[in-house]
Amino acid sequence: MATEDLSQDDFVQLLAMHSSKIMSFIRILTMNRQDDAEEIFQLTCMVLWQKFSKYDSSGNFAAWACRIAHYETLKHRESKRRIKLLSDETLASLAEAAMPISTELSERRTALSNCLNKLQASDHNLIRERYFDGLSVGQISERAGRSTHAIYRELSKIHGILSRCVERSAGEVLL
Repeated sequence: MATEDLSQDDFVQLLAMHSSKIMSFIRILTMNRQDDAEEIFQLTCMVLWQKFSKYDSSGNFAAWACRIAHYETLKHRESKRRIKLLSDETLASLAEAAMPISTELSERRTALSNCLNKLQASDHNLIRERYFDGLSVGQISERAGRSTHAIYRELSKIHGILSRCVERSAGEVLL
């Protein structure tokens, strides 16, 4: 597909598909400084949109976006005029090393989402209450009329199931 055939919808779809990988990449470069990472992500998205007409649609969008994110990180560091914790060469090496890590994190996040969907309804609800709704084990045990020990044991069992499922999924990706 020629670049001029790409639409705003194509951009939005590509960005939505790869945003978690781009953000993971930026977090690695900013050493998990959330404020900096979010600011750089926003700047990166603006530049991606501005340069989208130059994007080669036969290429890898995530790699293209991460390359732009790397440059935006360098520009952000210069604009902050902070004492540099890392040299530009070290940051470039970190960016190169971060690419496969952010890819793996993105793949594992997708695998975890798929594995969560495979859980039995009761297990899925327990995970939702604990991690998505933010309920404490004590609150869950009160709601369920079970001991906290039983809830901890059940969560541990589910963690094992999810861990094995994610590892199997990661193994399938490597094949």
